[in-house]
Amino acid sequence: MHLQTILKPDKQICEVEELYFHRDGKLLQADGFFNLFYIEKRKKYTALERLFLCMELKGFSKIHLMHDREEIASETLSPAEKCAYRLELPYQETERGVFWFSLEKEPEVKLAAGTNAETEWEQIDGWYEGEASAYNEINIAADICTYRREDYVLRNLQSICSHIFSNEALEVRDHLRVWLIDNGQTLSSHEGIQKLLAGENRITVCPNKNAGGAGGFTRGMIEVLQKKEELKLTHVLLMDDDAVFAPDLFVRLYGLLTTLKQEYRDITVGGNLMREDYPYLQQACGERFENFSVQNSYELKDMREYENCVSDYMTAPVMPEGTYSGWWCCCYSLNTVRKDNLPLPLFIHHDDIEFGMRNQDKGIVFLNGIGAWHRGFELTFSGVNRYYDVRNALMTMAFFYPEKSTLAVLKYVWKAMTSALISYRYAETELAYQGFRDFCRGPKWLIRQNPEQLNNALRAQIKLEPYEALKEKLTEQEYHMAVRRMEQYADAFGVEQILHNHDPEKRRGGKKKKLTFNGWSLPAKRRKNGEIRTISALDSPFEAYREKQIILFEPFSRKAVLAKKDYQELLKAAGLYWKALMLIVFRYPKAARAYRKHRNQITGYGTWIKYLGIK
Repeated sequence: MHLQTILKPDKQICEVEELYFHRDGKLLQADGFFNLFYIEKRKKYTALERLFLCMELKGFSKIHLMHDREEIASETLSPAEKCAYRLELPYQETERGVFWFSLEKEPEVKLAAGTNAETEWEQIDGWYEGEASAYNEINIAADICTYRREDYVLRNLQSICSHIFSNEALEVRDHLRVWLIDNGQTLSSHEGIQKLLAGENRITVCPNKNAGGAGGFTRGMIEVLQKKEELKLTHVLLMDDDAVFAPDLFVRLYGLLTTLKQEYRDITVGGNLMREDYPYLQQACGERFENFSVQNSYELKDMREYENCVSDYMTAPVMPEGTYSGWWCCCYSLNTVRKDNLPLPLFIHHDDIEFGMRNQDKGIVFLNGIGAWHRGFELTFSGVNRYYDVRNALMTMAFFYPEKSTLAVLKYVWKAMTSALISYRYAETELAYQGFRDFCRGPKWLIRQNPEQLNNALRAQIKLEPYEALKEKLTEQEYHMAVRRMEQYADAFGVEQILHNHDPEKRRGGKKKKLTFNGWSLPAKRRKNGEIRTISALDSPFEAYREKQIILFEPFSRKAVLAKKDYQELLKAAGLYWKALMLIVFRYPKAARAYRKHRNQITGYGTWIKYLGIK
């Protein structure tokens, strides 16, 4: 069984060499993150009995088999021509750590004239192969939800077709189906996608009502469940449409699932998340939700570093209690995804959190190479997401932390409102309150909504515009100075800013800022002519301290808005704080109980069929 391919830098996916190999003099070491073989996870969850490294090599004189940092065997190679090798690793005798290998090139061994780094990779092909006494019958349905991202969809489909469906040597080739859930209903008119789909019966496009990511993924689950018996489907793999993935994730996932022990047949396989802007940074490898917020135990680690790849967190087979995987890449058994156990109709945000926590008794495992690259989530303002974050977090808390006091809930809602208010994002303050109000309307209200209409009404409250729109509100000098600072910010943006802004200590305001409500009770700062404070989506809301007006900007979308301190808005917000207090006293406890009582109803097949308008 082909378990995982030896991966190499790829211009279309990721070119960071250190994620695959490291160079040490005459040695080319396959100890990069994507080429390590994690032993303890395989030992616990799979019935593997033997493990082999299969290689096709040219231009190298020796191969060294490694366990952690110790050499366990070596073999002399024939460098003059490309030859095949099959080397057994001591899997039965080894309980922990990682296997990998290094290739040695003697100084006198030279490649043919014209050989460069790119052709050097062509001299290396290989994979890890496993043997077991029996294999599980596995058929995977990839469920990809998309909304008007045709270019991303085309790229991902081309990757699947060229690397998986066209490769007869891969077992997964005949055990993978793809469902594209088209929330924007635009794929049928895209010439490139239709050309690729012609004659390809393993990919199904399903037009869907725009019910957000939750509605799209759940529509995919429903379609898969309807075909479960006919196609003998066993698992559904949820994937974002705008994520970049290496096709080998399907190989690794299939190899893992086919060799699982019977007691772990229904384990969830999560996906690690890498950043698209800095491809070597791991954004997440499992998250937890506690105290109204997402907790990430291994965030923003540089996976070029061997030590980070083999840390206790990355090698441990059992994750901390409550760990779930985001739906950028996450695979569930169809014994977990059932007609009586579907996600909540949340549109976006917390669908993956709630569903993952609800089914955490199945266990979860993460494996290198099963995951995706995605753009950073913190590069834009919360905007309409403020509504969903508040409303949906309260649902998750109601289900899993019913003992949480109403005072703690009120403090959370007020904090969400305040963080927007003190940086003059008045629409977001309103959205935070609306999220709380709509939660208090209960589950029956939720399933009666037209999700697209609701989302459009919420989005209408957010008014970020291209930089050029600031010309109408600023003097020429103010405009040019502001744009120059915003462009300088984008040019200087890097890992340091990301790490700085992910540090909670750096986002907290001091006592003076908190006691003066971030300077609202103090006179505004005096600014020289033409100077206006610019605040990015990554900056702390306390950066607006004592400013009369600020420019809120997103450095990469090049959108911004001029925001001003407005005491009428402060008075309006005071009314919202009061309304929230009334809701927490008179409506919140009843709503929380109703969600717990009716969760099975609102996550059931019949409710979803009606909600999505499926005939």
